[in-house]
Amino acid sequence: MNDKTNKENLIISSTRYEYTVVVINWFIVGFVALDRLLIANLFPWVIPALKIDYTKAGLVMAILSVTWSVSALVFGGISDKIGRRIIISSATLIFSLLSWMSGLVTSFAQLLGIRAVMGVAEGAYYPTAIATVAEESKPERRAMNVGLCLSAFNMIGMVLCPIYATTVATVWGWRMAIYLTAIPGIILALLSWRMLHEPASTATRRQAKKEGRIEAEIESGESKGWSHIFTYRNILLGALVAIFCMGWSLTFLTFGMTFLMHVNQLAPQAAGLTMAMLGVGGAIGSFLIPYFSDQYGRKPAMIVAGILTAIATFSLVFWAVSPWSMSLCVFLMGMFGYGLFPIITGAVPFESVPINLTASAVGVIIFVSEIIGGAGASALGGMVADAYGLNFTIVIGGICALLAAACSFGLKETAPKVLARRGAAGGAKPGAAGTSVN
Repeated sequence: MNDKTNKENLIISSTRYEYTVVVINWFIVGFVALDRLLIANLFPWVIPALKIDYTKAGLVMAILSVTWSVSALVFGGISDKIGRRIIISSATLIFSLLSWMSGLVTSFAQLLGIRAVMGVAEGAYYPTAIATVAEESKPERRAMNVGLCLSAFNMIGMVLCPIYATTVATVWGWRMAIYLTAIPGIILALLSWRMLHEPASTATRRQAKKEGRIEAEIESGESKGWSHIFTYRNILLGALVAIFCMGWSLTFLTFGMTFLMHVNQLAPQAAGLTMAMLGVGGAIGSFLIPYFSDQYGRKPAMIVAGILTAIATFSLVFWAVSPWSMSLCVFLMGMFGYGLFPIITGAVPFESVPINLTASAVGVIIFVSEIIGGAGASALGGMVADAYGLNFTIVIGGICALLAAACSFGLKETAPKVLARRGAAGGAKPGAAGTSVN
């Protein structure tokens, strides 16, 4: 009886901590989104204040993507070796302070420099947090939990941020809108340090190192180093899919507010509410699409959501003429488009490599997608907007979504339930990290 009670208490405690990890990282991801996207929502004020054009505005967003991507690659691997808690907490504190400093700038060069350093801190946080959430989640809830965390990017970064930015900037100015964001970030850094602990894999890796099994593959006992990541088909192809997903996202996040105000002639508050629909849809999609992928497969979820994202994006440019139709298109863009990210940057890489390489695998995909899809799309979108108009920039995003869907046909399935139904787990725990899907 005591053994049964102890087992039940252990399960309850494990589940409670699983949800604690999800909730804390939900808020941190949300403020990562706020810090990253606030400047784009303030571009209608920042561009004339700093006397910059669309190309330079695109570079402001692009530089963060570049440094974010390099940092994700580097610190994903570091967190696999030294532990994740210290990186999550310190990165949160640093990017919050740097975001506040963005309000002090008086020139394009200063803004570019601060955004570059801020990207290092945010890039360090992302793969570390995603790997932590994935490891602490039960396999059947893995994609859903990652999706729940990333839904904060939409709820705070895309629902609250546009409304907050346009409201505060209109009343108190764009600098005050930036200054106020540091407070919740500092609080979250302290909470994460107090409430999170190292995943079990960290202790196992440290023990393996003591025993001389450097870079040991924990579940199979095989020795596989960092470079082994590139032998997995899902990592290589997943990086390509992520490039196009990020390309779609960054073109609209960078120029969406300006498109709605300058091309579609919406007032600032109306444009803010319309952009907020991207976050509402994204919050729903970040849960709904990963849940669908948990039940029916990562691959079909990516294909269907990618196609529907493209249709919604093209509809915004060629069909929507009224505020309600624009809001509908933006909502659908968010729901299907941001439902892709928890799968391709979380579940797929985590389920495709050994557990000692999971944060590194997420870091690789983030690196490639941010530096090519994120930075490239922001810079290219700005140049296209200057040369041909903002309509063409938004169309480029729709094309990226179509390409993401097309490339997803080549992914190998990793969803635990789907593999179990197919009887294709190969004797390994279905969907567990360390199961080879080469």
